[in-house]
Amino acid sequence: MTKSQSLVFRVVLFLFGAGVMALAFFLNTWGKVLTDAAVFTWLSIGIMYLFFFTPFFFSTITIANFSGKIPSLPIVWTGVIGYIIASIIVIILLSSFAISLNTAITVQAVLVFLFAVCMFLAFFASSHARQVGEEENKKTQFITELKARSQVLSLAVNRLPAEYENDRETIKRTLEEIKYISPVNGFEGFDLEFKIMDSLNEVSDICDSIAAGGAQGVSDTSVLEKEAGMLQMLVKERKLLRN
Repeated sequence: MTKSQSLVFRVVLFLFGAGVMALAFFLNTWGKVLTDAAVFTWLSIGIMYLFFFTPFFFSTITIANFSGKIPSLPIVWTGVIGYIIASIIVIILLSSFAISLNTAITVQAVLVFLFAVCMFLAFFASSHARQVGEEENKKTQFITELKARSQVLSLAVNRLPAEYENDRETIKRTLEEIKYISPVNGFEGFDLEFKIMDSLNEVSDICDSIAAGGAQGVSDTSVLEKEAGMLQMLVKERKLLRN
C-alpha cells in the first residue's frame, strides 16, 4: 500500500465512521425534541470521534517501511484516551444531574484545551525526532561518501610505480582504517571528516599526476609522501573521537 493509497483508505474509513454516527443520531433523535443536554451529549460524542481519529492522520510513518519509530504517537494516544474518558464522565454526570449544563460546557472546553496542548507537545516531539534523524542521516551519508572515495582511491594507488612502494603501503593502510570510522557528534568530527575528504582528493590528484608520467608528472616521492602522512594523521585523529 502506497502513502497516497493509505491516506485515501484512512479518509474513507473516517467518513464511513462519521456516516455510522450520523445514522445513529438520526435513528435516536427522529421525531424527538432534543434538550440542551442531549445536544451537548451528541456534540461531545462527535468531538470524541474526531479526536479518536487524530492519531491515524498525525502519524508520519512511511507505509513502505514500518520500521521507523514515531515517539510522538504515544503522546497523541495518551491525549485521546484521556480526553475520551474525561468526556464520558462529564456526560454521565450531566445525565445524572450531578452537574449543570454550563459546568459541563466549561469542563468540556478545558478538556479540548488540554487536548490541544497535548497535540502541540506531540508535534514538537515529532519535529525534534525528525530533525535528529536528519542530522544522523547526514553524518552517516558523509562517512559513506568517505569510504566510497577511499575505495576509488585504492584503485589509483595500486597503479603507482614501484618506486612509490612505501607511500603506496602507507596510503593503503590508511584507507583500510577509514572503513572503521563511525559517526560522532560535535563539530570536531565534521571538521576532520571534511579535511580527510580534501586530503583524499589531494592524494588522488597526485596519483593522477604520477600516472601521467615523465616531466609532466611528479618527479619524486616527496609530495606524495607528505600528503600520505597528512592523510594518515587525520584518519588516526578522527578514529580517536567517540560518542
